[in-house]
Amino acid sequence: MVPSSIEIAELDAASVLGPERREIEDLWRLVFPGTTDERFAEILPRHARREGFRFLTARTEESALAGFAYGYLGGPGQWWHDQVSAALGPDLAKRWLPPGHFEFVELQVRPEFRRRGTGSSLHDALLTGLTSPTAVLSTERSNTAAIGLYASRGWQVILDEIAFGEDYPPFLVMGRDLTSG
Repeated sequence: MVPSSIEIAELDAASVLGPERREIEDLWRLVFPGTTDERFAEILPRHARREGFRFLTARTEESALAGFAYGYLGGPGQWWHDQVSAALGPDLAKRWLPPGHFEFVELQVRPEFRRRGTGSSLHDALLTGLTSPTAVLSTERSNTAAIGLYASRGWQVILDEIAFGEDYPPFLVMGRDLTSG
């Protein structure tokens, strides 16, 4: 259920990288204050070019950006996919990373809109209508709020720890079957 004061809308890649970019970047930096200019300038344009890119915003009645979520179809040759595939091993990778799987990349909500249904609404809207067999994501192991939200939406831990590199905290990987309701 979308909170009454929030409207969910889908943006195309041109809008995300054009007129909406500054506001998206401001929220990104609020949620992840350590994001460098170089990292932000590289990551969103790269992701926006991926097959199946889908980007949703949650806006208040006053049009302020309360949150966003996005993802795309993952596949071999993409850094995250290859890292997770190797860590899962061949059998689990075949199960959770089949051709056409959806990678749920980001769900960011402005702090004052958390625990009010905004994140759940963005989450559900992002997955609605996908034809992908599975969806996968990673989140920091210490992010109990995110893990709780995803678990409440039908996700399961498929890899309880993955090291993405020495500059990263420990992460876990979650998956959700999209073929059974």
